[in-house]
Amino acid sequence: MADNALVSTTAPRADAAAASVGASDLFVLRRVSGNRFVHFGGSGRGSGWAGLIEVSADEVRALRDALATRWPVRLAHGGKELVFGPYYAHAAAFVPVTNNVVVVFGGEGPGVTSASDEALQSAAVVAADAVEAVTPAKELADELEELDAVRAVMSVPAGPVPGTMHALALVAAEALACEVGAVYIVDGERVEVADRGWGLQAPPERVAAGLKSVLVDGRLPYCVQDAAVMPLPAPLEDEQGIRSYYMLELTGVARGVLLVAHTDAAPRGFTLLCRRLGIRLADVASVVLGSALTQEWCSAEAARLHAEFGKLDR
Repeated sequence: MADNALVSTTAPRADAAAASVGASDLFVLRRVSGNRFVHFGGSGRGSGWAGLIEVSADEVRALRDALATRWPVRLAHGGKELVFGPYYAHAAAFVPVTNNVVVVFGGEGPGVTSASDEALQSAAVVAADAVEAVTPAKELADELEELDAVRAVMSVPAGPVPGTMHALALVAAEALACEVGAVYIVDGERVEVADRGWGLQAPPERVAAGLKSVLVDGRLPYCVQDAAVMPLPAPLEDEQGIRSYYMLELTGVARGVLLVAHTDAAPRGFTLLCRRLGIRLADVASVVLGSALTQEWCSAEAARLHAEFGKLDR
């Protein structure tokens, strides 16, 4: 999924605020109710994800600590790790501006964590003042992206079932900017994996078993932002390199599971738009795959009836 970063939701001051403390990404979180915050805009990744992240202080310790102490809280990871929501970075700082506004700076270098408290607070004030609301242009860009993704799934031809499954897994992975996708269906216990730069190590039968277990348990849709905390379901729990994943139910004749995942190749999670789009894609994919399965059944049934009628002529 594209980040729509070309549709700016921030004034140049937000970009300057991020640069002043060595951050490549900046997020402005505003409290909307209770401990729930929504990301309104920012710089870098924070621009493209404006309006698409919702987070609770109960779930993010750094956010909770920043609000409690009223001082910046820094995070430094050995690699690219989850910071909050779908955002991964090597380093980050949560900086409270008021009790209702927190600015998050993130990046790949040491600048964010080495910046002084005063520099972080000054930059946060500038950023919070620059970002007030998600622009209509950004909202329209997100809606257009959703439409394009649905059209892409609808354009998959309902041909032989294995090919249709693989094509749908690939299109879904592309739409959500994932490196790997998979489709499992109950009919024939079949599975197809689409590799967009990352292949699953598990053999097909193990992939099928893992996705089937989630379907049986009725845990769909199921989105995990940090696979280190909640791995893929058994027997896929030892699959290496998976950072976040999203599993969705396929319904009707095509009952099964659609899996998409982000990996070590480009660590990140799923925004609110990603999650909404995933549900829509699964609905459309169910129709396309259902048509392919129906065609397969018709061909098999026609062959069976032809054979049976042939026996009558003997």
